[in-house]
Amino acid sequence: MNLRDRLFEKNFVLYILGRLVSLIGSGIQIVAIPLYILDLTGSGTAMGIFTLLGMLPRLLAAPFAGVIGDRWNRRNIMVWTDFLRGILILILAFLAYKGAMGIIILFIVQAIVSVLDGFFGSATVAMLPDIVENEHLREANSVLGSVNSFSMIIGPILGGIIYGVLGIAMVFLLNGISFIVSAISEMFITYNVEFKEKGKLNVTKFLKEFTQGIAFIFNNRGLKYLFSFAMVTNFLLSPLLQVVEPYVLRQVVKMSAQQYGFVQTFFTIGMLLGNVILVVFLSKVKNKVLIVGGLFLELFMLLAFSILIFPNVLSNFTIWKFFWLTGIIYFAIGLFNIFVNVPISTNLQLMTPTNIRSRVFSAVEIFSQLMVPLGAVIYGFLLDRVAAHLLFLVVNLITIFIAVIFIIIAPYEVYEPKSSEMQEIS
Repeated sequence: MNLRDRLFEKNFVLYILGRLVSLIGSGIQIVAIPLYILDLTGSGTAMGIFTLLGMLPRLLAAPFAGVIGDRWNRRNIMVWTDFLRGILILILAFLAYKGAMGIIILFIVQAIVSVLDGFFGSATVAMLPDIVENEHLREANSVLGSVNSFSMIIGPILGGIIYGVLGIAMVFLLNGISFIVSAISEMFITYNVEFKEKGKLNVTKFLKEFTQGIAFIFNNRGLKYLFSFAMVTNFLLSPLLQVVEPYVLRQVVKMSAQQYGFVQTFFTIGMLLGNVILVVFLSKVKNKVLIVGGLFLELFMLLAFSILIFPNVLSNFTIWKFFWLTGIIYFAIGLFNIFVNVPISTNLQLMTPTNIRSRVFSAVEIFSQLMVPLGAVIYGFLLDRVAAHLLFLVVNLITIFIAVIFIIIAPYEVYEPKSSEMQEIS
C-alpha cells in the first residue's frame, strides 16, 4: 500500500470533505457579509464591531473549548457545532429572505457562531492525530492546508459573485447548507478515543484542568522551545503584515484596492502550492531541513521586500512593475511559510498526548492571538514616528537574529519528537 492509499483512508477523507465544504461556505460569507453591512449601514463602526465579534468570543471561549475537547468525544463536538452553526445561519437566510434581519440580529448570531468556531477548532486540531498514523501526520496537515488555501481562494470569489447576483439570503442559505453537509460527513468518521473519567466539572476543576495544558507546554522541553519561538515570531511578523504592510502598499506605494487584493491572493496561491509540494515531492525530507530552509528563505523574501520599499529603490519602478515583483515575493513567502508551519504544527501535535491536546492547543491559540493586537498597537504607534520602510527592515533583521538563535539552541526533539513524549499524562 503506497503513501496515498495509507493517508486517504475513510476517516481522513470524511474529515477533509467536511472541512472543504464548510470552509468554502464560510469563505463565501466572509466576503459577502462586510459588503452587506456596508450596503445596509455605510458605517465603518458597524464593520469594526462585526469583525471584533468574529474574534473576541472565540478567544474567550478557548479555555472552555480546550477543557471540553479533552473530556468529550471530539467527533461529536465537531458534528454538533457544525449542525448548530448551520441552523443559525439558515435562520439568518430565512430572516434575510423575509426582509426581517436587522444588524443587531446579525451581530448576535456572529458572536454565537464565533464561540462555536472556538469549540469546533479545538476539537478539530486535537482530533487529526487520532485518525491519522503518526508517520503520515505531516502529509495530512499539508492536505488540510491545501484545503484551507483552496477555500481561501475560491470562497471569496464566489462570495462576491453570489452576493452581487443573488443577494445575502442566498449567501446565508449556501453557507448554512455547507455546515449541515459538513456535519453529516463527520458523523461517519470512526472515532473511538475515550478519555479517563474526570468527574463533574466545576470552577475549581476547570481552572486546574486548563492550567494543566499551560503547564504541560513549559514542562516539555521541545514543546517549550517551539511555543516560545512561535509566540515571539507571531508577535513580530503578524502585526507587521497586518498593519505595516497594508499601510506601505496602499498609502506609500498607492496600490489600488484590486492590486492589493491580488497580492494577498498570490500569497494564498503560494501556500496552496507549498502544501502540494510537501505532499508530492518532499514527503521524505527531514523536518529540520524543511523548517530551517523554509524559515530562512521566507525571511530572505521579507528582507527583499523591505529593501524594495526603500524610497530610492521604489522610485525606479512603475506601479505595475512593483505589483508583479511584490506578487512574486508574496507567492514565495506563502510557499516557504508552509515548509515551516506544517512541520511545526505536526510536531506540536505529536509532542502532545491526546488526553491533553485540546487544552494545549487552546492555550497556544490564546497566547498567539493576544500577541497580534498587542503588536498591532505598538506598530501603529511606531508608524506615526518611524518611516515604514525602516520599521519593516528593522523588524525583519530582529526576526532573522531570533531565528538564528533558535536554530542554534533548539534541542533535537523540536524537529523529531521522541516517542516517550507521546504518552498520555495522568
